[in-house]
Amino acid sequence: MTLKEKFEQLKKENRKAFIVYIPFGFPNIEYTNKIILTLQDVGVDIIELGIPFSDPIADGPIIQEATATALKNGANIKRLFSQVRKIKNKISIPTVLMSYYNPIFRFGVERFFSKMKELDISGILTVDLPCDEDKNYLKEVKRFGLEPIFLVTPTTTLERAKKITKNAKGFIYYVSITGVTGPKVFKFDDIKNHIQNLKKLTSLPVCIGFGIHKLKQIKKILAFSDGVIIGSYIVKFIKENYKNRFFLRKLKNYIKFLCMK
Repeated sequence: MTLKEKFEQLKKENRKAFIVYIPFGFPNIEYTNKIILTLQDVGVDIIELGIPFSDPIADGPIIQEATATALKNGANIKRLFSQVRKIKNKISIPTVLMSYYNPIFRFGVERFFSKMKELDISGILTVDLPCDEDKNYLKEVKRFGLEPIFLVTPTTTLERAKKITKNAKGFIYYVSITGVTGPKVFKFDDIKNHIQNLKKLTSLPVCIGFGIHKLKQIKKILAFSDGVIIGSYIVKFIKENYKNRFFLRKLKNYIKFLCMK
């Protein structure tokens, strides 16, 4: 399923997207697939699977620690694709790969997107690559029929936002705060105004991420956006509970609570 198809489905069902980020290879490589299928089973709409990188400038301490652990576990793009292949026929929700540009460039841009297409991975978010920085990147994304996602921040100018929305597909990822990921305090009126202005530029869904860690925050954000992205708090929960015998059951219950199911 593509992101476009998922958001069309959500619109028909009058629902908002609940998107979860997890880093590949954390807490270990073998556990990643179990976590993905558990998230799908409990009703998560989209999985954002992070490719570990040694210099994750957009990530806060929680995700930095998790990706460092993943790298120590031997997590890389080749192993990510190998693991996803094992559950390809079991995944029925869209998967987005989140990466920095360096790992993709080293792997080979064309080769990377070819593997994504082969494994039915629909979306790609390259955090540190501006939408107009690499024409070959966009050309290859288009050639393989993938959905490029780009970030819009509170400091993005109107002119820049127009360019970003023109090149994006799937959805727009709105960064709720300036800075890195991790629990934050929000100014909801400011975020709402930014989202309203952004929606004047595009018909794409706008989803909000970075720093969201409370049910109260999720409810407020879903009132004026098309979806919410939860990362650091899920990663924190995994770190604190994965050694528990009933971890996957506890994870299900935790996600149900956040999804308000």
